[in-house]
Amino acid sequence: MRCPQCCSGGIYRPDRTMYERCPVCDLLFEREPGYFLGSLYISYAFASLILGVGMLALHLVLPEWDLGILVLIVGVLFLPFAPVVTRYARVLWIHFDRWAWPDQAGPAP
Repeated sequence: MRCPQCCSGGIYRPDRTMYERCPVCDLLFEREPGYFLGSLYISYAFASLILGVGMLALHLVLPEWDLGILVLIVGVLFLPFAPVVTRYARVLWIHFDRWAWPDQAGPAP
């Protein structure tokens, strides 16, 4: 969870809120309004993978249970992990975006 430019500044504060700029190199993390829309796709993929693997595991362990009940169990067990998945999705999106379009640095204050 480090800055994609300097690899030393953190993206998140200790209280789990996101910095607007890198505390070390002053890189602007959010290039434009709606910038993190791309991270929703990454978050969706992570969540689908986690829920799918959880469903498969529970179905293999409890094959006689109703699938609706298993979906509820996996969904409730996933809820504590949703903020973590969102944070990592944002970090991956920032790194991918800076890799794919490095010269679009965003406006300076």
